[in-house]
Formats: sequence, structure tokens, C-alpha cells
Amino acid sequence: MKLITSNDELRKYIPNSIREVKGETPLFDKLAPFLERAEQWFCHHFVPAELLDAVAAEAAHIVAVEAYRLAVPQLDLVLTPNGFATVGTQNLSPASKMRVDRLVGGLLSERDKALAHLLHNLPAVKGWPDSPQGRWFGATLFPTLDVVTQQSGESERLWDKYCELRPQLIDLEASLSEEWLSPELMSALRSENLRGDLTQERSEIVRQVQAQITGYLKGGSFNSRRLVDIVNFIRQRESEFPEWHNSDTAQLFAPPIFKNKKNASGYFF
Repeated sequence: MKLITSNDELRKYIPNSIREVKGETPLFDKLAPFLERAEQWFCHHFVPAELLDAVAAEAAHIVAVEAYRLAVPQLDLVLTPNGFATVGTQNLSPASKMRVDRLVGGLLSERDKALAHLLHNLPAVKGWPDSPQGRWFGATLFPTLDVVTQQSGESERLWDKYCELRPQLIDLEASLSEEWLSPELMSALRSENLRGDLTQERSEIVRQVQAQITGYLKGGSFNSRRLVDIVNFIRQRESEFPEWHNSDTAQLFAPPIFKNKKNASGYFF
């Protein structure tokens, strides 16, 4: 473990748990395997281990909450006036399943809220956009958890729902790439959108494409009229969208001009 190495440090991120009585096993020791598991999960999905120092405080908070969430079902908890505590030598009855479930749900919400905030900041971390984790989020025009709320209005289980939604987002973007935007332009827009360095014109296209996709998720279809407007906007600005103008997709909107020649077999008056 690299992020949290002591009981005092762990307690900074889990304040709603009273301290152990003398002779009781420290919470850090009880959570040690869960902390290691949570840190591995965090590094696998969000930030590689070599970049953890750049987001240490936020990462430690997320890892601590996730570890506690994973451990709660295996801990003997009691609810005291000062918060939850693990049963030691005190003659107390365990907390009810309903209260424990509520605690787990609260920890999940706290974790996802922290993840949502972190994902907005990660592109500014040097090296992150080009890391495997950064490329994973940058594979779609929706690299944050905001799309879950935009699409459904929900604010619970954001990370799980984002993972469920992501394949559909990628599929819809691929469809728009092939038929309208071109794979070349869409790839460039995704990278720039992740890094936050879109020009005003390209930002407008990203906004409109995002609207098309969230509209599809809600209504089951794209707005062809608006897609024509998007392509016309791009066609009129070759210097801003060279990827599209040099793509095979552009040829779908520029059929060859027929010229009538007298010596051609198909000549007509």
C-alpha cells in the first residue's frame, strides 16, 4: 500500500467511526486487506501508481471509503451516539441490517461523488491523458460521470452506471463517425475534449454531438436535420476541420460533378 499507511491517516478519511478501546485491534489492521484491494482497484481504473503522488489526497479519500465499504459486511458494527464502531469488548448489540445497508449506500455515494470530482481534475495531471487509464476515459466524448446524470437524472451508483453506459456511448459515437463526422475527426475531438484544449468551433461540434447522443439515449433516434446542420458547419470551415475534409466520410457529402461531353457514349441534348 502506498496511499494510507497508518491508523491515524485512515481516521482522517473515516471520521464517522469512534476510536477503538484499549486492547482492541485498530481499524487500520482490520481494513488492511481491503485497503490494498481498494488501492489496486483505484490504480487499475483511474490513476497509475506512478502518478498517485499528483492526486494523493483525493485518491486516499476514495481508497479509504471504498475499503471501508468493502469491509463493512464483514465487520461487527454497532451504532453509537458518536457513529458506527466495531464491536470489541463492549457488551453492545450489532447494528441492524437496514442501518448497515444504509451505511454501505452512503459510502458508495461518497466514493462516487469524490470520483466525479477527481475525473474533472485528472486531465491536468501531467502524463495522465496518455496513460492507459486516461486513454480509456478518452475513448468517448463523455470522459466523466456527468453523462449518467444527464442521461437519467440519477445521482446514485454513478460509477457502476457509467461502466454500464460506456459501451453504448462508444457504439453511438462510432455510428456517427462512420456516417457523418468521420473517424479521423471524432478521434481528434475526443483527445482534445479530454485535455480541454478544444477551439471554440470544435467545442461547439463536441457539444452538439454530445446532445445527439444523449438525445438518442432518451428517445432512441438521432435528429437527422441537426446532423445535416453539423456537417454543413464543418464543410464551411475547412481550416478548422481538416481531418474531416481529408477523410473518406467527406466524400459521401461531395459526389462527383457530371460533365456532359459530346464524344461520351451517354451524351444527351
